[in-house]
Amino acid sequence: MPTMGVLLRALLIVLGIAALVGLGIVFAGPEHTVMRVLGSVLVLGAALLLAMPALMAPWRPLRVAMGALIAINAVLVWIIIWTPEGGEAPVGVGRASAMVATLLLVLAVGVVLERITRGPRLRLPRRIAWVGDVAGAALLGMAWAMILTDGEADVPARVMAGTAIIYASAALAALVLALMKSYSVVRRN
Repeated sequence: MPTMGVLLRALLIVLGIAALVGLGIVFAGPEHTVMRVLGSVLVLGAALLLAMPALMAPWRPLRVAMGALIAINAVLVWIIIWTPEGGEAPVGVGRASAMVATLLLVLAVGVVLERITRGPRLRLPRRIAWVGDVAGAALLGMAWAMILTDGEADVPARVMAGTAIIYASAALAALVLALMKSYSVVRRN
């Protein structure tokens, strides 16, 4: 996948340039600018990392949608980071960014699991991944309810934590089992 190689190279170049610029600002710039530059670099790095699962998506419309959401979220976070001192970014920008970020995270995990659990001998990991996808969608809904209501949504903490545990456990189990079967660590059936 040549586009993946381009993204990885871009990520390394961006991190290298950011390190040089960051060092220059750390030693020569005002302190508040240092944190803004660091935040901007982290946003760009996160966007490049999220672009990798987006490229792995099996359907072109999903790849395009994820790419657009990544770009939109990066811009929203940069607006928050670079809002002038004393000014406040609109509340809607922060909420929109948080909602897009949670959606992208669930989509990225789903895409990676879908790609890794492909194949006729990977039925069990694929079923476990589906459990993770359902738990991820439920967790996404709860997170969005919390974001939209400033934490006032009536989502019991135990339900949200339990769903998060099921989501993480199922995703990791599907990933590990698929890798074990792919590399013949366990018998394929």
